[in-house]
Amino acid sequence: MADIHASSSAGSVTDVEAPEPETTVNTERKDEEDTNLVTWNGPDDPENPQNYSFPYKVFITAVWIYGNLCSTLASSIWSSGATQVAAEFHQSTIVVTLGISLFLLGFSVGPPLWGPMSERFGRKWPMTIGMLLFTIFTIPVAVGKNIETLLIARFFQGAFGSAPLSLAAGGIVDIWSPANRGIAIAACIGTIFGSPVLAPIIGNFVAASYLGWRWLHWLSAIQGGSAVLLVLVALPETLAPKILQARAAKLRKSGEKPEARTIYDNKKHMGLMDVARIYFMRPFSLLATEPILVLITIYQSFIYGILYLVFVSYPIEYVEIRHWQQGLSALPFLGLSVGVLLGAGGVIWHTKTKFAATIRANGGKVIPEQRLPTMIAGGCIVPAGLFIYAFTSAPSIPWPGQVIGSIPTGAGMYMIFVQCFNYIIDVYAPIANSALGGNMFIRSSFAAAFPLFGPYLYHNLGVTWATNTLAFISIALIPIPIIFYVYGHRIRSWSKNSVSTD
Repeated sequence: MADIHASSSAGSVTDVEAPEPETTVNTERKDEEDTNLVTWNGPDDPENPQNYSFPYKVFITAVWIYGNLCSTLASSIWSSGATQVAAEFHQSTIVVTLGISLFLLGFSVGPPLWGPMSERFGRKWPMTIGMLLFTIFTIPVAVGKNIETLLIARFFQGAFGSAPLSLAAGGIVDIWSPANRGIAIAACIGTIFGSPVLAPIIGNFVAASYLGWRWLHWLSAIQGGSAVLLVLVALPETLAPKILQARAAKLRKSGEKPEARTIYDNKKHMGLMDVARIYFMRPFSLLATEPILVLITIYQSFIYGILYLVFVSYPIEYVEIRHWQQGLSALPFLGLSVGVLLGAGGVIWHTKTKFAATIRANGGKVIPEQRLPTMIAGGCIVPAGLFIYAFTSAPSIPWPGQVIGSIPTGAGMYMIFVQCFNYIIDVYAPIANSALGGNMFIRSSFAAAFPLFGPYLYHNLGVTWATNTLAFISIALIPIPIIFYVYGHRIRSWSKNSVSTD
């Protein structure tokens, strides 16, 4: 069966199965079928999510951002109470670090399920179920009486908390045009990328207070519960096929059009193998066959790994070496936060000016490679920031040098991360959620491993050479976006899964 996607007016990245073409066509029957076919009522149909008002689109985007905020804050806030958890349960540092790694492992397991599921069942209900289960599994982390309970709950917390990360891209593409979509995704990714940095700033002071480490997770549970209510009450269904199917069902029930149907209705007759092939196997098939997806995923995964590495490297630098108190030791994360904000500003400026101008010059057609200049710039900024951080890491050198180095590091990491995300969506628009599902599986697996080997890396090599090593690797990865900027059009022409290169 042939894969097709929703019309551009729907703005969806939906994967759907089209009916097999008939070998003979009966004109009278075709006319009757066309009469029963439910589609949008013209380009200005108010039920088409692309036609929602601007304030309503901003509100929907804010709901997605809040869901991501809840999940990503929980991912790293564990680090703020790690020392207290180790002391209470008499565990080593490496065992307690599993609290971050298992959460991220859950992040890698969830997306291949959540993303494709949203293409089958819509955005709203997978998001609701995911956030509800995330909240439920946060409670055992807050009340657990042994380390095993905490670690198992952290894994499931990550698996269900990955729902907003997996679904947000599709939900945003449903409602925004390509130019504005980049800004909306930049805001959403800013939350995904910035929240883990913000979490220790909040968490260290809470953990050091009379509230203790358990209240870190009670706060996550309260946030998750509020997100469930917000999604349940305020998030509309924006997936075009689900909206049209609901419209057809309403027409059939009212008797106005008993034979009403949509082009997506044949999905109901798909067998188990068809569902597995389309929704669960395709993310891994794309990773095995698409060089663009593979290389972009490797680059993004390394950057994501560095993000979670700082949660074990900063305590080594500021607590063990500089002997700062727990609360104060979180303040250097503000340098990364400032960098993320600057990087977001750069991406938004490029999207609203250069990228938007390119779309207009090409008659509304998106050229994915025009996303890459900011990724290339970010790739050059990251090693510069890492080298500054490394060369100012000696205790005899005042701490502001390291904070200054973390600003370009945060800016460059964000610019790379968000434009990798946008480039994948642009290249694999018809099956973007499947591509992102595979991408997030690899990316989160990388991030899960970095906190585990991070302490050994920094203790054995020292802060200076451990950070320099990361800088040299980041330099080696700079050619990836340059290659795709020059040859991406040709490489896409070899793929049957990418958007048209005409």
